[in-house]
Amino acid sequence: MRYAAAALAAVLFTTGAAWDPEEPPSAVSVKVKPGTSKGTGKLTPIAGADRLVAPLGVDPACPATIKIGMRSDARKPAYATMNVEVDPPLTASRTMLTSYLPPGYELGAKLLVAVPPETKEGTYGLRLRTTDKTLSVPVDVMPVDRLDNGGNLALRRPVTASSQHTNANYPPCSVVDGDRSSNGWAGGNGWNDATARAWPDTIAVALGGAKQISRVDLYTLDTERYPASRYGVRDWDVQAQVNGQWQTVAQVRGNTAGNARSDFAPVTADAVRIVALASNGANDYTRIIEVEVR
Repeated sequence: MRYAAAALAAVLFTTGAAWDPEEPPSAVSVKVKPGTSKGTGKLTPIAGADRLVAPLGVDPACPATIKIGMRSDARKPAYATMNVEVDPPLTASRTMLTSYLPPGYELGAKLLVAVPPETKEGTYGLRLRTTDKTLSVPVDVMPVDRLDNGGNLALRRPVTASSQHTNANYPPCSVVDGDRSSNGWAGGNGWNDATARAWPDTIAVALGGAKQISRVDLYTLDTERYPASRYGVRDWDVQAQVNGQWQTVAQVRGNTAGNARSDFAPVTADAVRIVALASNGANDYTRIIEVEVR
């Protein structure tokens, strides 16, 4: 499989007006599958999961996400359109996906599904419609406490930060969205503070009550273009809030890797805080992709 440019001859998107900011172009991909088109003329909708879980009460800046797309089995190149529908009161980041697609091509994009505060717990519908087929994806709306967190006590919990950079999409809540990848940097996945070369920077996660914890994993920015050794967090303290007081339970110094695990003696805490003290390189911002607490 090889990849074509995201904008072939033209790639057009119609997005929901209620969504701001929109996802970056890097979230869109076009895959080429030479020889796979059967020439049926059909346009097939695609979803990256059979179901989508959308938690109640999370920060609106960090909605539920799912990969969607469409595959062309047309006999010749043509413009292809897929409509996106979601049951209210849920809202989606796009209502349509349109692209020029030659035979055997697939177009993929990230869809964001937001849950307004008044939404009731239950199962809602997401539908991807082409002229040939409708693909239905159930959306399970549930409280955070009912999520299968895989042992990560920080998943989808409330987050507060000392500051937030405003030149791109760096929401603090994204550090607990379950996505460890740096690929969505500046597009909603990862926090960047607003105070260059000024320390400390802090980001805290409320655990929803007193929990016994003994481990914190921190994932900092780390891509081929932005390696952790130049752009990642270097020094930080891990603190736990015990009986209303912050206690330092672990320290990391001299880190150049994309992630670091801190193990410590078990404590019962209702929140965890990262106190960033320095980053690698001259730009000296705090850049955190994900924080996991166990």
